[in-house]
Amino acid sequence: MSTFIFDFLGIESKQLIIRTSSLVEFIFYTLILTLPFQKTKNFGLKLCIILPFTLPLILLVASINSLHPYLLTGIVNIFMYLFVLAALCILFKEALSELLLCLVGGIAIQMIVGRLYELLILMVKNNPYETHSFFRDTVPLRDWTIYFLVHFSLSLILALIFRRKEVHEHDRANQKLILFFSLSFILVTVLLNSFSRSFEGNNDTLVFIIRAFSILYGLLTLLLRTRILEASKLKRELLIMDELIYSEKKQFDNMKSEIEIINMKCHDLRQQLSNISYKLTIQEIEALNAAIEVYDTNIKTGSDILDVILYKKKLFCEKNQIDMTCMADGQCLSFISPSHLYSLLSNAIENALEAVQSVTDEKKRTISIWIGKENGITAIHVTNYFNAELVIIDNLPQTSKKDKNHHGYGMKSMRHIAQQYNGTLSFHTEDDIFFLHIYFPNTKL
Repeated sequence: MSTFIFDFLGIESKQLIIRTSSLVEFIFYTLILTLPFQKTKNFGLKLCIILPFTLPLILLVASINSLHPYLLTGIVNIFMYLFVLAALCILFKEALSELLLCLVGGIAIQMIVGRLYELLILMVKNNPYETHSFFRDTVPLRDWTIYFLVHFSLSLILALIFRRKEVHEHDRANQKLILFFSLSFILVTVLLNSFSRSFEGNNDTLVFIIRAFSILYGLLTLLLRTRILEASKLKRELLIMDELIYSEKKQFDNMKSEIEIINMKCHDLRQQLSNISYKLTIQEIEALNAAIEVYDTNIKTGSDILDVILYKKKLFCEKNQIDMTCMADGQCLSFISPSHLYSLLSNAIENALEAVQSVTDEKKRTISIWIGKENGITAIHVTNYFNAELVIIDNLPQTSKKDKNHHGYGMKSMRHIAQQYNGTLSFHTEDDIFFLHIYFPNTKL
């Protein structure tokens, strides 16, 4: 097969083989990184239409590189990068910033794997410019099999190490950072590929140093790429938590107004009941008083915010046959801003109530809240039963709800708020009991 290609294309046959394998590898590396991406409609059909265009691209870059093997190497690579980027834009629904990071990851993996393979050839005293074989004699089937096995195995290892499971939206600032990072990396890579070959010559030491530097450069790029993605994810989660806190503050303001109205109505009902009590039986009066007490509140913990939350949850517990007990000194929480305090306590109690709802044993449908000072440290303890299996990620229990994109931020929000006041959030379980602990060692802000 290789003899036929050489007879047909002459001097360009070697470049054709090299560029074909290079493009196949690059597409493979890039596609590994697109696994969490959302595909466009008719993905398979579009892929079948795009693939035939790789042949003229390979012929073009092979011809250019045969005529100017050093000077135009970078331009040849740019052709390949643009082609793959255009294909990604057609095949996937993700934003350009995501596709650029995917492209950068593919380039970095190809650089690491390619240079590492060349170092292995150098170690067996062969010239990587003349052969891709580890042996003195050349056997095309054997050598190409080893070549692709090594390349694909190494690329899979790197992809598993630097892979991502989900795609997150990037804000405008991060999109600009990703654009700058991607273009800078591609420019530097093109320059390195264009000029490094011409300086290597026959100096084995320089050849080794250039390849080792390229491997380190590629690894650093993958690490920076991962860091950018993690920072973007964290920033998005913080924005979501801020929105939740703002939403909960509005909810608190509305709830406080509603409680004031309800208390006024309950007071009026008690007055009216006393006026007509002579017309009712004792049983009827007791039933009406019990109904009024459900909506009336005399909860006074020293924190208006905690009072509102407990009142709201009291109604919920009454409806769902849950027993909620609370011992709280709300004044010790005065150093926390109202919006943060509402979000913190509301999420803590809401999580406990959600867990208890799934408990079938009536005696265990209880939650306990304790807030006060422990050896000078402000502490919040929430205890409840549960019967579901806990999934722990990043030292936090994860939501049991199916929609992970819109739920599961409660615990993260609570930990984020606690950390803003030099506090800590922790938990532990004993059998089927869940214990949540929040401590604020320094309340003088």
